[in-house]
Amino acid sequence: VAALLPAAGCALLQPPTAPPPPPEERAEEEKEGAADGSSRAVGGSTVLGIDLGSRRAYVRCTVHAPLLLTTTLCIGAEIAYAAWVYAYAAHHAEMRSDEAAYLSSLYWSAFVVGRLSATPLAAYFSPGSILVPSLALEVLSLLALALLPPSSNVMRAGTVGAGVGVSMLFSNILSLLARYGLLTTAMTGALGAFAAIGHMTVPSLAGAAIDRHGYAALMPLLCALNGVGLALLTAVVLHLRANFHADEGSGGAVPQGGRRLGGRSKRAEEARRIASEWSPSPRGNSALDGGSSSGEDWAEAGQGERQRLLGGASRRGSAPTTGTVVV
Repeated sequence: VAALLPAAGCALLQPPTAPPPPPEERAEEEKEGAADGSSRAVGGSTVLGIDLGSRRAYVRCTVHAPLLLTTTLCIGAEIAYAAWVYAYAAHHAEMRSDEAAYLSSLYWSAFVVGRLSATPLAAYFSPGSILVPSLALEVLSLLALALLPPSSNVMRAGTVGAGVGVSMLFSNILSLLARYGLLTTAMTGALGAFAAIGHMTVPSLAGAAIDRHGYAALMPLLCALNGVGLALLTAVVLHLRANFHADEGSGGAVPQGGRRLGGRSKRAEEARRIASEWSPSPRGNSALDGGSSSGEDWAEAGQGERQRLLGGASRRGSAPTTGTVVV
């Protein structure tokens, strides 16, 4: 209970709310939201024909809740394996006590190596591309331990695979949410709290299964728990790729057919697009990079477009000078 209190306190924290936009911009955003259905529940927060009422509820039900359940099951199975692998190897695999005693150290050593190897991998692969294969390795390792005849070599190989497979789970779930702009202080605390729940419950569940069915029930149970976690995780990754656009530059995500959940507004994106069309630079975006565009380009642009762009920039506190667009 004492270990759960700090995590529960973090879960209660709420992220700071952004200041409200100016009245004109707010009215225009409401019109855009009404047009594409993102500011209302209709079309933007419906799951299987059920209206969840808001975009926030949609994200909680389709992204946050499955990831929290995955964290509970897989982190709990991680601790249960480390707690019971010695007894399993000594009584079921008939390993010598001194050999079985090294399995727990081998498991956590593989865990550390896997966690360290995730750092360079993150530079080339997305969090979803790391999460699914690593957890699949965990499931396959436990499945091999459950199906293959128990022996010292099988136990060592399965332990290494299980340790490496689960090592990348928690940190990359955080990275996955951050990639799509869905990581909040409340969600961070909730992940810690649900991981603690898995720590406290799954090892006890494994012990009850061993008491009732013997040590042969341990690996199938852990394999089933990780299999459910793998299915949920895969569904969330595919859902994010299909319905959200990752925005690594601003930390936000765009629901397909809706407004951003974080990052720059549509007005800023429109201003950047217009500026790039006016730019004479070969790259087509000198106005975005701080370069200047000629007066002829400004003369060619429509008066209404220029006024709209300058008005949007001035409302954000930036006064563009002649020939320079500041967004």
